[in-house]
Amino acid sequence: MMATSGKQLMRSKSGLRMVSVEEKDTSPFQLQEPPWIPDEQCHYCMKCQAKYDLVKRRHHCRRCGKCFCGPCCSTKVLLPRMNFVDPVRLCEECATFTKKENEFFNKHLKALMNGCNFSVETLEEGQTNSYCKLTSNHRNILFNDEKPDKDNTKTTMWVHDPVALLSIQNLQMMTSEANVNGHVIPKAVTILYKYIDEMREVTMTVPDDSSRKQSIAWIVALQKAYKLLNEAKDRQELPSP
Repeated sequence: MMATSGKQLMRSKSGLRMVSVEEKDTSPFQLQEPPWIPDEQCHYCMKCQAKYDLVKRRHHCRRCGKCFCGPCCSTKVLLPRMNFVDPVRLCEECATFTKKENEFFNKHLKALMNGCNFSVETLEEGQTNSYCKLTSNHRNILFNDEKPDKDNTKTTMWVHDPVALLSIQNLQMMTSEANVNGHVIPKAVTILYKYIDEMREVTMTVPDDSSRKQSIAWIVALQKAYKLLNEAKDRQELPSP
């Protein structure tokens, strides 16, 4: 189908998907469609063990590809990690953690892409102020000298090389005292990441100004993104970098 703005609409056996035209623009959060267990190998529901017949039909979970009866695979949920346009059928287990992930896509991913101000420090370049944001393809964190305008007509400069999201090996959080609700508030994060064949780190500190709340939310979102990618690797949905 026709491509628009680097995306193209594709039809698979599971439904319509809006995918990137170029591999380099594919989000690191994206999951590939799983192979379906063939019908001839599915004689019983993999959840309740009910036997299939002319009335009790097989249904495949669009996320794990396993075979279930209707009641065990009846939930339809938006699945942005596979780029489906419409909600798709999921088993109970996949539906549960997909719903939790969707909070990240609806809220935290947008915060990362909008960006905010930080004091950035590295061993190589010292300390400087930067406007940090995640690229639109979710692959890199950019460190600009100021906030880009909406139309990207204003020239900005990098104050630090981009950090690939999949190159991050660890996040070290520095926190302040808990607030009145008992929540620990991050005041800085050190990103330990792999650059070619060496390990590097960059520390991002929340500024003490009007953008403080936004910067705290950005660190929380980064932590959730890192956790999301690692959980997918643990479930073997994503390959290790």
